[in-house]
Amino acid sequence: MAYTPTTWTDGDLITAEKLNKLEAGVQNEQVGPQGPKGDTGAQGPKGDKGDTGAQGPAGADGADGAAAGFGTPTATVDANTGTPSVTVTASGPNTAKIFAFAFKNLKGAKGDTGAKGPQGAAGAQGPAGKGVKSIALTTTGGVVTGGTVTFTDDSTAPITVTAAEA
Repeated sequence: MAYTPTTWTDGDLITAEKLNKLEAGVQNEQVGPQGPKGDTGAQGPKGDKGDTGAQGPAGADGADGAAAGFGTPTATVDANTGTPSVTVTASGPNTAKIFAFAFKNLKGAKGDTGAKGPQGAAGAQGPAGKGVKSIALTTTGGVVTGGTVTFTDDSTAPITVTAAEA
């Protein structure tokens, strides 16, 4: 940051703040501006690496090995109860191993019947049913031949009479 000098006039009061500004400006100006970049110097001599010894001849490439791999794994589970276990069987050549997993006793023993839960709340009262208010029968020659039933809601229905054969 460039220093901005104070312009003094007769009668100005010299304060610590103005003197500290002057001191800081003088200190900052003790370092001159950066000069132009110089030319690149010559490269120095290469150092002595030392003796590492002779390297032996390279060995011949070996033959490619067989590809590793796996066959198709299988798993079985029985329906027995008891202590769970698994048997793993490996078969086949190293290039096609087959693994068989036989799981036993994964089913737990039958548990006891649980306690009966609490009875639920009673349901709401249903609507009142329809009752018979009256029956009017029609007779012809002393024989009932029909009639009308009147229900408690004042609706009606016909009564049909059928004769049973004796």
